[in-house]
Amino acid sequence: MILIALFLPALLGFFILALMFRDEQGTGLLERISLAFPLGAGVLTMQMFVLGLFRVPLTLGYIGIPLAVEIVLLTFWAIKKKIVFPPRGEWGLRDDITSSKNPLMKKVALLLLLIWIGAKLLSVFVKTGLLPIYAWDSWANWSSGAKLFYFTQGLLLDVPPEDFFSRGAVLRIISYPLHNPLMQVWMSLWTGAFDEVLVKFWSPVYLLAMTVSLYLIASRELGRLAALALVAMFLSSPLLSYHATEVYSDLPLGVYLFLASLSFLNAMRGRHSYWFLLGLFSAEALFTKDEALFFVAPLLLSAFIFVWQTSDAAARRWQIVRSIVGPALLVAPWYLFKFSHALGLGAKDIRLEFTFHPEVIIVVIIQVLSLANFNLFFIFPVILMLIGGKPSREILHLFAATACYALFFIMLYMFTTFYHLHFSQGTIFNRNLLTYYPVAALLTVLLLKRIGLRSMTAVQEH
Repeated sequence: MILIALFLPALLGFFILALMFRDEQGTGLLERISLAFPLGAGVLTMQMFVLGLFRVPLTLGYIGIPLAVEIVLLTFWAIKKKIVFPPRGEWGLRDDITSSKNPLMKKVALLLLLIWIGAKLLSVFVKTGLLPIYAWDSWANWSSGAKLFYFTQGLLLDVPPEDFFSRGAVLRIISYPLHNPLMQVWMSLWTGAFDEVLVKFWSPVYLLAMTVSLYLIASRELGRLAALALVAMFLSSPLLSYHATEVYSDLPLGVYLFLASLSFLNAMRGRHSYWFLLGLFSAEALFTKDEALFFVAPLLLSAFIFVWQTSDAAARRWQIVRSIVGPALLVAPWYLFKFSHALGLGAKDIRLEFTFHPEVIIVVIIQVLSLANFNLFFIFPVILMLIGGKPSREILHLFAATACYALFFIMLYMFTTFYHLHFSQGTIFNRNLLTYYPVAALLTVLLLKRIGLRSMTAVQEH
């Protein structure tokens, strides 16, 4: 039943992508599969939230029937329009490993990297299946509410606003979006119980989907061997693995920010279907965690600036803007409900008590340079931009959003008492970094590509 629970959102996402890419074949089958589950899961939970608002019981029938109807309609639409799905073959690793043209050392390196990556991902899935929910923050803010949603078949809205979403039963932060707990409800409905092991089995699927997407973009930009090496380094983060086995929201948020950035990159390169996906993945990020707003806002602003700079016709500009804003409005019910009931942003017990701690900058630099966890990908972009000359327009647009997001957290650590306290205790810095760690890896890929092109140009000139 767990496989069905994972397969149905992926199938929904796959057919949405078929609709988006009906006029282009540039997005291969494996790339579509890697995007499908995060895309479908986000749409599913936003639908569940709307059902809960209208007091529709959150049962398998009431949730599953609309989902099944959507999948059936999209399937008939694909058949009627004679949608041709692109062929497989994007990995290309078997040919590289077996080809007589490649030297033995390269074949061995490819094989060893592939085995290591496979073993790492397998270990995450195995550990997820062995351990129940065990982190207090994970339980208090995400799983306790999910358990009550499951047993009451609703969002617990028939109480005063300060007790919405089970706040009266546990110390849950009621302003947090509901993607995470609603995914746990979805998993529980298929298993027939709130199993504290199986309820979190969607989390490593996010890691798998992101890993494949990162490999595919890196292999196109850098080649397969460099792509595998970069993915192996990326997966070496212990915090990334830990979050993939738990039900925090930092990992899915990181995946959505990565996929939104990747969609923006592809859209800038003329693949116009990705403007729609930029809006859709942005909406799903906003429904995952509050801080997504401080990445999505500069990212969308950067996208609008790009559109205005590169499109001469006003009609074309507004067409692209509508393609972004339309799907992004899927998250509107959440924000309308949230602010109409004065739920705010962040925990209600956070007071805007201002302070000033400029020494935070030094501590941040030391933390990043320490390489204690996974901070290598935050050093690479800075170094590569320093030695690589003027970055491309696409790099600048992606880097601007990431830099704004990073500076937002640094400002919180420096100027607010609450966040400075948690920063001093070492409980918040790396978790915040984790949310834009995948985007930093994407920037590293693009900068390495640019450095390589500059090197090749210099060799040719000499």
